[in-house]
Amino acid sequence: MVQLIVFLKFQGGKVMKSTIEKKRLLLEIIARVLKTYERKDAYLKEIADDKATLELLNGKETAGEPMPDYSNYTDYAEWKDTVQKEIVKAESTIENLETRMIEVEAYQYYIDNYTDAGE
Repeated sequence: MVQLIVFLKFQGGKVMKSTIEKKRLLLEIIARVLKTYERKDAYLKEIADDKATLELLNGKETAGEPMPDYSNYTDYAEWKDTVQKEIVKAESTIENLETRMIEVEAYQYYIDNYTDAGE
């Protein structure tokens, strides 16, 4: 919470003058985070699709199927590596979104409870 107060006191290289300005800034941040959080389902679907693709590729590789002519990859290992990286990236994004939602809760608490009396 101390970091939050320091951040709010020196946002943009200037000292914010009022609690209202601080709360307005936090409301803007909350709105952006919530808008991003709306895409969580898309990330979850992407992960599911990528995992299904990984299973498909494993099956094709195990069966000894040749790489498709239209593929941009030289072999199944390269293709699977790329898909796995996409899975890790999407999972990391979801973790970050969850952390940002915890921050939103803290921001909302500040907005609801902080007054000028503490300054």
